[in-house]
Amino acid sequence: MDKRIYVASARFSGPRGQGRQEEGPLNGQRLVVKDLFAIKGERIGQGNPDLLASAPIERHTAPAVLALQQAGADYRARTTTDELAYSLNGTNAHFGTPQNPRAPLRLPGGSSVGSAVAVARGEAEIGLGTDTGGSIRVPSSYCGLYGLRPTHGRISMTGLKPLAPRFDTVGWMTRDLATLTQVSEVLMPPATATRLPARIILLVPEGLAAGPYQRLLGPLSRRLESLGFQCERRMLSQAFMARASEAFRILQGCEIRRTHQAWLSTPEQGPETRWPQLNPDIAARLKWCMTLSDTDEQAAEAKADTVRGWYRQQLAASQEGSESAAEAGSRVPHAQAEATSEAVFVLPTTPGASPLLGASLEVMEAYRHRLMGLTALAGLNGAPQLSLPWLADSAARLPQESAPPPWGVSLLGLPGRDESLLALASMLEN
Repeated sequence: MDKRIYVASARFSGPRGQGRQEEGPLNGQRLVVKDLFAIKGERIGQGNPDLLASAPIERHTAPAVLALQQAGADYRARTTTDELAYSLNGTNAHFGTPQNPRAPLRLPGGSSVGSAVAVARGEAEIGLGTDTGGSIRVPSSYCGLYGLRPTHGRISMTGLKPLAPRFDTVGWMTRDLATLTQVSEVLMPPATATRLPARIILLVPEGLAAGPYQRLLGPLSRRLESLGFQCERRMLSQAFMARASEAFRILQGCEIRRTHQAWLSTPEQGPETRWPQLNPDIAARLKWCMTLSDTDEQAAEAKADTVRGWYRQQLAASQEGSESAAEAGSRVPHAQAEATSEAVFVLPTTPGASPLLGASLEVMEAYRHRLMGLTALAGLNGAPQLSLPWLADSAARLPQESAPPPWGVSLLGLPGRDESLLALASMLEN
């Protein structure tokens, strides 16, 4: 067992595993679960050996895990996470950094790192994790996987250790879109017909070097227009991305401070005396959370309001789009799909391929700000985001790399439009 990937082997894998049905939509699909979920008979370590040793044995299994088992999924193992799920790198000072199967010289991405790597290695079909600031989307991009961060609150977080409940979601990763959609149908049973957008807004982040993403936009636009969608390109300014990143980081930090106040303690009491042994970058980030004030939070909330207002204004239904919506609906091959005049964003999941292993803390912290300028859009809006492994970053490829490293492209929609993103991706892939 590779301890960089797996915390513990399953206690009840196989045909007679707890809660597992002999027949179901996920029958025979191997499932691995991030070390934040309660599994009956196991401990939750949150990526830290001190927390693992002191954790009680769980008496129940988290509803999200149980739902997958009852649909036939075969639980195999608990997987590693960056400590407390408070990192997007996929590194862990205690257990080591799993090798990225698709780009061995590069970070695998986190914090749902073990689940991502297990799926990318072919050792599981379903990697269950969580996403607060990008912990499903980022490893999906880096490891060449499909990954969904659903609408915030769409799936129960019961039985999970929180990081920042205001932004925490359950999420999952697979090697193909069909399996991702099957998992989605189990965890998010559709209540109404899927509503497809009429408009697709192709966002180009300012400062993104010309390369694979821009080259994708031409053929992607032609494909979308052939299906009846309206397409337009828009620049996403560096100032806007910086505002979104800063707002999210502060609001997330304030939420972490409130959620973990009991063990983070206060500066006067000396927080280190209550903390487990932590990786230096995680410890530094937690200390920063403790410095945030109500004034900081109010200012960040004001910035977040501008981001949310822009996001919803761009994607909301428009009167002008109603005719195109009807046209798009007439070409939709999904029997239960309806068309609307709403829009969906297309955006790079990450700024490019995964950073190289061994980058300094300073380099990674600067990169984190850029990365969160992209991931914060869904987080601040509680919106769904689907990362698709459609790109390879040829510009970043090193001479010693056998192939260009993976790079994800995302579809983002309004809250509650998770199924729309899956249906749109299916149309494009077919």
